[in-house]
Order: sequence, then C-alpha cells, then structure tokens
Amino acid sequence: MKLRDKLSPILLPGLRAHMGNWVYYICFLKMRDIAKRISIAKEIHSSEALRELLQRQLRGERTKEIKEYLLKQEERFFNALVVGSYGGNPEWYELSIDPDDQSEPFPEYIEGALGILKLDGSERLFAIDGQHRIAGIREAIAERPDLGDEEVCVIFVAGVVQESREKDPKGFERTRRLFATLNRYAKPVNKKDIIALDEDDIVAIITRRLVEDHPLFQDKVSIKQPKSIPPTDRQSFTTIITLYDALDIFLEKGKDWRKFKRFRPSDEEIEVHYNEELWSAFTKHFPPLKEMEESTDKNIAKKYRNEEGGHLLFRPIGLLVVIRCVRSLRAGSLSVEEAVHKVSKTPMTLSEDPWVNLLWDPVNKRMITAPENQKAAERLLYYAVGGKLSDHELEKLKEELAGLLKKEIASIHLPKYV
Repeated sequence: MKLRDKLSPILLPGLRAHMGNWVYYICFLKMRDIAKRISIAKEIHSSEALRELLQRQLRGERTKEIKEYLLKQEERFFNALVVGSYGGNPEWYELSIDPDDQSEPFPEYIEGALGILKLDGSERLFAIDGQHRIAGIREAIAERPDLGDEEVCVIFVAGVVQESREKDPKGFERTRRLFATLNRYAKPVNKKDIIALDEDDIVAIITRRLVEDHPLFQDKVSIKQPKSIPPTDRQSFTTIITLYDALDIFLEKGKDWRKFKRFRPSDEEIEVHYNEELWSAFTKHFPPLKEMEESTDKNIAKKYRNEEGGHLLFRPIGLLVVIRCVRSLRAGSLSVEEAVHKVSKTPMTLSEDPWVNLLWDPVNKRMITAPENQKAAERLLYYAVGGKLSDHELEKLKEELAGLLKKEIASIHLPKYV
C-alpha cells in the first residue's frame, strides 16, 4: 500500500501534554497499525543521498536484531516511538470526569489531559525517533502476524514532511530540529548499566554473581573506575568493567556472540559458564590471587599495585592480556587449568622484563595503554608460554617490539618460559 492511500479512521485513547512549545499526544498503536501507517524519517530529508543512506541503515544489522528480539524474547518491551503527523484532519476529543464521582478535587492539569485522538486516515505519519524499531516491527510481523495485536506507546507531534517544506519552512525546520535533538541525546546504554541491569546478557549475569558470591571478587571489585584503577585503591583486585570484559573474552562463542548475549540462555547453561574453572585456576597458580581471595585486609591490593608497578594481574590491561592468552592457548586444545598454569610461569612484575617499557613506564610510573603495546604484549606472552607463531609472525613481532622499545631488531630476543 502506498503511503498516500487513505487508510480507515482510527480512534486512539491518549493523554495530551506539553513541553516547551510542543503539544503532544501519548497514545498506543497495535504493531500492525504501526507497520501499515507510519513511514520512516526519510520524509524529512530533502537529499536523495541522505534518504538512501537512511534506507541502507534500516536494512542493516540493527533492524535484524530488533526483529529477532521481537520474535524470541517473551518479555519484550519498547520505549515510546515519536511520530510526526502531517495533513489529514486529526481531532482530539476531551474526556470529562463527573465531579460527583470524585472523592477529592483533581489538580487543574487533569482538565483536558485525557481524551481520544481521532486520525481520519489521510494524514501522513512518519517516525521522528524509532526508525529501526518500526523497520524491525515490519519484518517481525511479516513472519509472525500474531505480533500485530501487541501494542506500543506512540507520542504524536505535529510535523512537516519534506515535500511541504516550501509551504511551511519554519515547521519543517522545527521538525528537523526535533529529529536531530532526539537522536543527539539518545545515548546508547553504557556498559555499567548493562552489568547492573541486563537479565539477558550472560556475561552481565555471571559478572554480578561473581561480585556477589566469589571470594576473589566480593568487596574487592571497584565499581567507581571504568577500566583503569589507581594505586591509591588499596582494596580492589580489579574493576567491574574489566571483570565483564575478561569474561566476555573468555566465554565468547564465534561471530554470533553479540547476538547470543541478547537472549537469556537457560539456567543450566548459565550455571555451566559460572562454574568454569577459570578463577579457581588463577587462584591456584597465582599465589597473590590466592592471598587476595583469602585476605580480610582492606589494604591487601597495595602489595601488588603500587607506584613501582606491582603485579601484572592487578592492572586491568594486564589481566585482559593474560585472559586473551589463556583463550588462545585453549583454542590449541589445552584445558583452562593447563593454560593458566603455563601463563603462571611468566614473570609478573611490571617493572621487570618483559613488561618494563612495553606495558610499564618506569620514568613516569604508569601503565602504557596504547593498543599497539597491548597487542604486542599479547603475542609476546602467547609465544613465551608455548603458543605457536609462524616465522613471518615472529619476525613481525620482533619488528613491532623493536619499534615500541626503541631498540635495534638484532637486540630483540623473544623469551621462552615454558
């Protein structure tokens, strides 16, 4: 059906409200009506190139993820779509409340706020915020028509489409500004929120359980710091985001991992991953972690993270380098404990080889966080504990280390600890 074909009238229960100089209506629509009646925000782009860009985005991965979410997640829920309405003859019918039925006076703002919004079907409805959700709804109900009965909150505002911009240039500009504002301030959920709240992401679920139940992490994980952790923190082993990232690396299952984390696995699968031997292997083969696990001293971390560098595992970057190495060794058929045991043979003091000047700056007494240093450290560790690298990879690693350490290639000797 073409968007300009007139649809049948529809009555929507709703609320009328205002903010700034916008009057808007909060209603709900069934998903089938959303799919049928609301077009995408290309209606407010005058550039054909921008329209095509938006269409490409809507054919992308995000729309597929939303479709899968609707099809698979029984506890599905969307926040409100913001929809512009242009043309037609929308009408608002106020609902009054009989004062005789009131036990106490209602506030003044209730008057005129409750009502029915009537759309006659000839108006143009276009998404100002929620384009991917609408595209996902269309694809989902094409596979499962019964989803069309489910309802989503919609906020209606008076907007102007591109083809009518000459008739109402200020209205068109106002609509574009609202579109830009909503998209500018619609920030993605940050990782801390995911860790704290997500009940589908298996990594977030296990991270919370470790922080609550595991003696290595109980009251020993910083939730204040993002990734780095200062020497002044004498209590924490690591940060909660580093713990999440470490688990994400360790548990990751192929290219569909991101999609897998969108849907809660069975309790049995969560239990299997929670009980992985990773952390028991770490505390078995790294005495400082065993001491950390058993200690009640709130200053215990000071021994292993200080102004002289300290222990590699007590720095977020160091922990992630080691976790990546363990994962790579496991890919070569080693068990978790065998991999951790091999890594434990490596010197762990940051102020000594092989980490000084690669991950630890002895002059400024701080970690070196450059991505190229971290990648070189990962390959160096992997090779040093028995990982296989081709001749080409070995030569490339030597070249990278020579550049990072400011040495001649001939002076670079790759250590072997296993």
